[in-house]
Amino acid sequence: MTRIKHISLLVILVVLFLPMIQKTFPLVNIEPLKGSFIPAEEPELVLNDYLSGVFQENYNTYLEENIGFRPWLVRVNNQVNFSFFNLTNANYVTIGKNNYLYEENYINAYLGRDFLGREKWEEKIRKTVFVDNELKKRKIDLVFILAPGKATFFPEYIPDEYNTNNKTISNHEYLLNAFEREGLNYIDFNTWFLLMKDTATYPLYPQCGIHWSAYGVALAMDSIKGYIEELKGKKMIEFGWNGFDFPDTLRSPDYDIAEGMNLLYEIPYYKMAYPRLYFREDSLTYKPRVLTIADSYYWNLFGPGISQRFYNHEHFWYYSKVAYSKEFPSGVDVKGLNLKEEIEKQDVIFILATEANLYKLAYGFIDKVYDLYSSSLLINNEESRIQQIENVIRADSAWYQRVKDKAKKRNISIDEMIRFDALWMLQKKDSIKGDKND
Repeated sequence: MTRIKHISLLVILVVLFLPMIQKTFPLVNIEPLKGSFIPAEEPELVLNDYLSGVFQENYNTYLEENIGFRPWLVRVNNQVNFSFFNLTNANYVTIGKNNYLYEENYINAYLGRDFLGREKWEEKIRKTVFVDNELKKRKIDLVFILAPGKATFFPEYIPDEYNTNNKTISNHEYLLNAFEREGLNYIDFNTWFLLMKDTATYPLYPQCGIHWSAYGVALAMDSIKGYIEELKGKKMIEFGWNGFDFPDTLRSPDYDIAEGMNLLYEIPYYKMAYPRLYFREDSLTYKPRVLTIADSYYWNLFGPGISQRFYNHEHFWYYSKVAYSKEFPSGVDVKGLNLKEEIEKQDVIFILATEANLYKLAYGFIDKVYDLYSSSLLINNEESRIQQIENVIRADSAWYQRVKDKAKKRNISIDEMIRFDALWMLQKKDSIKGDKND
């Protein structure tokens, strides 16, 4: 009996010390957890933090996140929640019927719960029309790409608690009407994918991922190519596919939502089709210079290098924050670039957003370009007014003589003195106008 107790105690001690041993001397290789999170760093021992208890709290968090076998323990816990309670610990992930996975913001977008509001949309549209006109003057085409949303594509698998019968106007619906009304260029893949849902040869969406399938990407790229060819009246690269691969495992990113759930076992899924793409070009092939401002959906085109085969020196601005190109493969801050120069060397500017991101369409890009060109117009108008006054001064002999006398007294050129007088007159006129308005 004593021996059994000793063995039991030894087993308990080994189990208790195993995580520490694994952390110090790894016994097995464990795949790290997946998803977006900021790991806790080992805190620095500072007297004030120690006395206030902050150090102890931070160190406890650090130990919990770095304990041996933690990724495995997390996966066990997540698997139990998923298998027995249909729950997930992944942020903003919703488990739909038949284990179709969604990100919650796509469901909210489909139901119209993130609708921006008519007043805000009309202000955005007003600025967009102005920017579109300014770009057209520079022979640049602005094109909006409405990428598909999984909730719109698979509404039948949305959990009942979302009550899809209470659907209201969505950002997507409002934008379509506005684009048509204002004559803005757009490609609506959200509606197109839905129309193809029952006739598409292969899946346009994966069951456990949030982005469009490789087959959907190929169809979309072919459609974008055709749209540019029609806009520019030029023939682009020949593009298509000559067969498909049907592997037993999914290729990235077709399992991206499930990966973030960090389960022990894979969720069963249907096979996906991966087209074998081909590209053919010759010396007459037209390759426009393109800037694309987009969310993560564009990585499926840009990341594998597909879109870059069609364009001459493509730039991709991820959420209009980080710029990627041949010069900046690792990305640079958009703020460090000259906005005017970057815009005006393009032939086409695409703004792509999936359904869940439509409420923040253009990610501030339209506002920046609007400010750029509207302020330029104001400067140009003011300069024109100054030149008009200068012409009046030169045509009025008495006024011109007074200006010559003042220039001599101040020891400056006549042109400088004319400029000073014109500016003074302009400011006086604006001041009088302001007083009247008051």
